[in-house]
Amino acid sequence: HEGGISTPLVAHWPKGIKTKQTVHAASHVVDLLPTILEVTGGKYLSELGGHAIQPLQGESLVPLLQGKDWQREQPIFFEHEGNCAIRHGQFKSVKQFGGDWELYDMETDRTELHNLVGTNKPLEKALLKQYDYWATTNGVMDWNIALPRLLESWKIDSPEG
Repeated sequence: HEGGISTPLVAHWPKGIKTKQTVHAASHVVDLLPTILEVTGGKYLSELGGHAIQPLQGESLVPLLQGKDWQREQPIFFEHEGNCAIRHGQFKSVKQFGGDWELYDMETDRTELHNLVGTNKPLEKALLKQYDYWATTNGVMDWNIALPRLLESWKIDSPEG
């Protein structure tokens, strides 16, 4: 499940990054805006033109870029075409569309060969509760509903029917 989501980030900031280093901390694209805002002193808007903007997600990577020990405090959430995951600390719970949730320890099983589902029910329950809350508050639509709507929108009226 890591193939499309596990990619390197190369950062260049001569006045901010003092040492060249390789860090394996899990982060996400949603961390880039909080990082930019912290560096520039910018503010995140809560509304624009009278319309509310979703709250900022992500965490600043500035401490990591400055060589400090950094780990995300909040989980990383994913949803794409019914495939979904939550990564919190060393654990990731992931589900392919139509499948069951799986659980992996990303520190000891980076290639996700050993599904740990059933070995830690409290952890599994906590991760899925967090995912459900994130999905609900961010308007993630159940793919069993979204896919038929998408397919219907693609229908083109033609003389052949």
